[in-house]
Amino acid sequence: MGSKSNTSHHIKALPTALKAMRAMGFNSADCLAGTDLTEEQLARSSDLPFTLEQEFRFHRNLLELTDNPMLGLLLGKEYQLESYGLLGYAFMSAPTLRQAMIVVRNYGPLTFTLFDVNFLVENGRGLLRFSPDIPIPEDLVTYYVDRDLTAAVSGSHNAVRQPLQPVQVKLMHNGEQRRDIYQRHFSCPVSFSAPASELQIDAALLDSTLPMGDSETSSMCQQQCRLLLARMRSGSTYVDKVRQLIVARPGYFPDIDYVAEKLNMTSRTLRRKLCREDSSYQDILAEVRYELAREYLATSTLPLEEISILLGYSAPGNFSNAFKRWHGCSPREYRQGS
Repeated sequence: MGSKSNTSHHIKALPTALKAMRAMGFNSADCLAGTDLTEEQLARSSDLPFTLEQEFRFHRNLLELTDNPMLGLLLGKEYQLESYGLLGYAFMSAPTLRQAMIVVRNYGPLTFTLFDVNFLVENGRGLLRFSPDIPIPEDLVTYYVDRDLTAAVSGSHNAVRQPLQPVQVKLMHNGEQRRDIYQRHFSCPVSFSAPASELQIDAALLDSTLPMGDSETSSMCQQQCRLLLARMRSGSTYVDKVRQLIVARPGYFPDIDYVAEKLNMTSRTLRRKLCREDSSYQDILAEVRYELAREYLATSTLPLEEISILLGYSAPGNFSNAFKRWHGCSPREYRQGS
């Protein structure tokens, strides 16, 4: 996971927090003071310009208004999977909890966290890890850590058959004086001042099926998540622009003439521009297909025949041969090892 290049979508996290603050008796205008935002603007559009400075001011307002250093634990409970849009639906429709966690790992920037999200399995435990990424002001670190780990536990309740119960929680901040509160909150042992925050769950739970699991729906949602990420990260290079057009329509891979037309140039001009960026249309297409192939294999139970069709191959054998060139093993072997 690389560092996030765009946090403007975090504005979508504000209405959930505002609703919770209103339920506690606070005024929306006071919560938004100094942010140059109004409640009407938030309700009307999620595409408003939004900066980290505005986000930090908003959360400082909430902490000052409540005078509650544990506010992150309260507000984190309000963020259900539906709050995250397509990412939430990709999680809910994943066939198993393991695949759902891989969705979170792959599309962490679509959450509202300022931490880098990773998921791995070690020593019989599944670890959802939140590592330092974007610098967070010291007075807000505890709030963000508490909110995001609570949201990770509480938000998944609607998607799993039994509430997600961590067996160990690690927090980046020093909450030793409130250890009892944290251990009651998470219902498990908690440690502090860790280099990264972690939720640890029993790895035996990872292969439990999710009640709304649907491989095809999850794959399509993930394709749309990929498009959102491409838009968030899109730079000024033609490689970025071509990549975004390639992932725009799930299951459809345009040729260079189509992409060049969308960019208002000839295919010859596009080839020349990509060459200047040490790339080519075929290189970008292969890279996108390879990334999608790994995600479909790791996060869905779709048959290889369907995956090959989704990736634009006329026959499963062509897909298998391409994947072996990319990864050094067959799609079936990759899926068994993921």
